[in-house]
Amino acid sequence: MTENALFEVDDTLTVAQVNRRLNDAVKRVFPSDLWVQGQIRNLSRSTRGHVYFDLCDPVPAGAQPKASIAVTLFDSNRQIVNRVITRTGNNVRIDDGVEVRIKATIDMYVPRGQLQLNMTSIDPEFTLGRLGTDRDQLLRDLKAEGLIAANQRVDMPLVPLRVGLITSQGSAAHADFHEQLTASAYAFDITVLSTRVQGEFAPEEIANIIVEGNRLDLDVLAVVRGGGARTDLAAFDTAPVARAIAASTKPVLCGIGHEIDSSVADMVAHASLKTPTACAQYLVERVVTFDFELANRAARLHTLATALPKHQNTLVNERATLLAQRVAETLRTAETSNATAAAGLQHRVARSIARSEQRLATSQGYVVARSNAAIMASARRCDQRSEHLSERPLRLLKAEHTRLDLFEARLSAVDPVQALNRGYSITTTADGQLLRNTAQVAIGTEIHTRLAQGTVISTVSQANPTSPSQESA
Repeated sequence: MTENALFEVDDTLTVAQVNRRLNDAVKRVFPSDLWVQGQIRNLSRSTRGHVYFDLCDPVPAGAQPKASIAVTLFDSNRQIVNRVITRTGNNVRIDDGVEVRIKATIDMYVPRGQLQLNMTSIDPEFTLGRLGTDRDQLLRDLKAEGLIAANQRVDMPLVPLRVGLITSQGSAAHADFHEQLTASAYAFDITVLSTRVQGEFAPEEIANIIVEGNRLDLDVLAVVRGGGARTDLAAFDTAPVARAIAASTKPVLCGIGHEIDSSVADMVAHASLKTPTACAQYLVERVVTFDFELANRAARLHTLATALPKHQNTLVNERATLLAQRVAETLRTAETSNATAAAGLQHRVARSIARSEQRLATSQGYVVARSNAAIMASARRCDQRSEHLSERPLRLLKAEHTRLDLFEARLSAVDPVQALNRGYSITTTADGQLLRNTAQVAIGTEIHTRLAQGTVISTVSQANPTSPSQESA
C-alpha cells in the first residue's frame, strides 16, 4: 500500500458479496426451519402460483405494524400448505388480516439485500384457536353488556318491503338474494349497500355500512355473504360488526353461508339464516304470510258482510214483533190504569169541590159579618172627622185674622207715611241716597226733601254738624 492510498482496496466488497455474507450469517444463526406467528398483510398472488405477503405483529386494522417481515410462499410449497389445510376441513384461508403460525426458512434475497421468510408449512389449529378464543371473549363481553338480544327486541315490520342489502355488490350472494326477492312478484325495494365482506378492513366497513343503513328510510337490513373458510368469515366474529348490529334501530337479518358454526353476527342479529337465499326467502315468507292473512281476513269480512245484513234483518224483524207486543201490552195496561186513575180523580175532585163550597159559605158569612161591622165603624169615624173638619177651619181662620191685625198694627207703627203725616220729612241726595249726616253733602249739593204732601228740591248753602254736647243733650 502506498503512502497516498486512503483505503485498502483489498478489503472492499461488492454489494452482492455483502448480501451473500449476510445470507451465510443468517444461515448460521437459523440453520433450520422455524415457526413464526403473526398477522398477514399486503397479500398478493402471482400468475405462476407464488404467494407474497408481509407477516406483522398484530395491530388493529389501519394501524402501522411495529414489526414486519416479507414472506414468500412458492407454488411448490403452496401445494403442501393447501394439503395441510385440507386435512383440517378447509377452515383456514390465507388472506389479509388472518393471524397464522407458519413454518419457514430465513433467507436473504441477494439481488435486493432483503431478508425474507420462505414459507414451507402452516399450523391451521393455531389460526382456528385464535379465532375461537377471540370469538368466545367477544361473546362474553356482549353478554355482560346485555347486547346479545338487543336487536331481537327491535320490532320487525309486518310488511318489510324496503330492504337494505349489505353485501359485496356483484357477488353470488348479491345475485341470489336479489333473484329471490324479484321472483316473488312482490314490490320489494332493494337498496344495495356495498362493502367488503372479508379481509383486514372488512369489519370496519361492514359496521359503518350498518350505521349508514340506519339513517335511510328502510324497513330491514340484510347482511349476506356466501360460504367460505372460517378465516373468510372472520369479519362476522368481530366486535365492530357485532356492536353495530346490536345498536341498530332497524332489525338486522344475517344470511351468511356457514355450514356448521354460527358467527357472533348471527347470534346478535334479529334473525339468522343459513344462506343469502334463505335470508331473502325469510322476507318473502313474511310478506306472503301477511298477504295470506290479509286475504283470509278479506274473505271473512266478505262472508260477514254478506251474512250480517240477513241476520240483522231477521233480528230486526224479531225485535219489531216483540216490540209491537210489548207496546200493545203497555197500552192495555196504561188504559186500565188511566181509567182507574180517572175514576179516582173524579171522586177526589167532587169531594174537593164540596169541601171548597162549604168553606166558601162559611168564609162568606164571616166576611159579611166582618164587613158590616167595619162599615159601621168606618161610618162613625167619618162622622167624627167630618164634624172635626167643619169646626177646625173656622178656628184656624179666626186665629189667623187676629194675627194679621196684629201684624198690620205693627207695620203701621213703622210706616214712613205715618211719620210724614205727623210732620216729619225724609231727605235724600239727588240719586236717592238717604241723608243721616251732614258729612254726606257738600255746599251746593242738590237734595230732595219728601213731605206728607209733595217734595221740596233745594241746594245746600250751609251744613252744621252736631257737636257731641248737643248729641248728649
